[in-house]
Amino acid sequence: MAYGRPGVYVSERLLPAPIAVTGTANAAGAVVGAFAQGPQTVTLVTSWYDFVKKFGGYNASFQATFGVGAFFQNGGSELYVKRVLADDAVAATANIPAASSGNIGTVTAKNAGAAGNNLRVQFVAGASGTYTITVYLEGGVSSTDSSDANDLVVEQYSNVVLDDTTSSDYAVTIVNAASEYITLAISDNSTAPGTARIPLTTGANGTAPVAADYVSATSDFGSIDRPLVLFAPEIMAILGAANGKTVQDGLISFATSNNHFAVLDTDDALTPAQAVSYATSIGGYSNAAVYYPNVYISDPLGRSAASLRLVGPAGAMAGMYLFTDRQTGPFKAPAGVRYAVRGVVAPERTFTAAELDTLNSAVTPVNALRSLPGAGVVSMGARTLLQDGTANRYVNMRRSLIYVRKSLEDLTQFALFENNDERLWARLRTAISVFLTGYQNQGGLRGATPAEAFYVKCDTENNPAASIANGEVHIEIGVALQYPAEFVVINLSQKTSA
Repeated sequence: MAYGRPGVYVSERLLPAPIAVTGTANAAGAVVGAFAQGPQTVTLVTSWYDFVKKFGGYNASFQATFGVGAFFQNGGSELYVKRVLADDAVAATANIPAASSGNIGTVTAKNAGAAGNNLRVQFVAGASGTYTITVYLEGGVSSTDSSDANDLVVEQYSNVVLDDTTSSDYAVTIVNAASEYITLAISDNSTAPGTARIPLTTGANGTAPVAADYVSATSDFGSIDRPLVLFAPEIMAILGAANGKTVQDGLISFATSNNHFAVLDTDDALTPAQAVSYATSIGGYSNAAVYYPNVYISDPLGRSAASLRLVGPAGAMAGMYLFTDRQTGPFKAPAGVRYAVRGVVAPERTFTAAELDTLNSAVTPVNALRSLPGAGVVSMGARTLLQDGTANRYVNMRRSLIYVRKSLEDLTQFALFENNDERLWARLRTAISVFLTGYQNQGGLRGATPAEAFYVKCDTENNPAASIANGEVHIEIGVALQYPAEFVVINLSQKTSA
């Protein structure tokens, strides 16, 4: 634009793109357990129905299912599931018979385990050399009845071909990429398959998983780029106290190294002193909390409405964590009379005042579940296993710091490879201050003003020339986290008349 005379000249320019958060800092559940079916890769489920469809429902032979049920019953909505199987588990398989004689290939269950023996596959010829491949879930009494009309269709692939490996409709390519149940291997492309329904067989769960299998499986959550609330339901009942502790140690180690949080429970029939002793044997960790005692639930597999089952509280409390996150935020302790543990009939034992003092004030505290009149069964503790006088002390403070840390990590990704100068520092200070102000307004930080709630320093003082030359940007942030009102102290006096 040419400026030929004095005056005010206005032009429009596009605003720079807003700074976007690249991930999510909202927490999700993460369970490691042995289940009757399902993939061994880490899989996200978003409801109890979704879990049942993929991994199976309540099953006394797979006790971890009760903990998963409690998770969703108590408000959990996103759960990453890692199914544990021993190395000798076998996937079900079957030959694909030719229409004439011999076989043209094999079909194999996508997931190892005995549940694959319930699958059946059928090839039906269509027009112009195409086929429809249908995958069934056995619905009859006999697993060898290949004509059972009660079979359920779970997948179907229409108009696929078997004789052209270069075609975009080639059955092997399509099925192996899309199916949740099977994989195909075709060895004879020139022969037509038979039309009978093919039952898969020889699938086996193998030996029962041991502690090392669970610990190894936990590392698979490393691909999840968001905070997780980890738990291993019924691990004490499944493996025994000593091996269960090995699994819980693995959860804590993974949580500590990857900015997650582990929810633990204890063996059944422990006294308060034994529960504290168990917590002490674990050690002081800020990314873990122990809940005690075990609880009675209405048994979903019971013969009557009065049937009860004793389970650990880890699954229920993990769900409660995420419910509290959605209702208020990670800065709220998942405890107190407003947060009854759903599905629980009664705790395994009651406590004296002295026993409660012992649980709460131990060097490695144990969070007690109590039945309170008018409130139900609630958690009356919100302490981590590390009591060092810092933000590590309370569950909500540790998890709030986890949330802030992940949020800031995502929020500052834009700075990578930007010019390292005052303009970048100003953008960083602004972006971080806006986020922390919003978090303060939600109730996540103490202080009446932003200045009281946090500070952000990114300037020449903490970014000297040497740091700039090394490609480093240093940001110093301080936050005032919310403490829970753990003790309500009332000073009551009698007023005497004059």
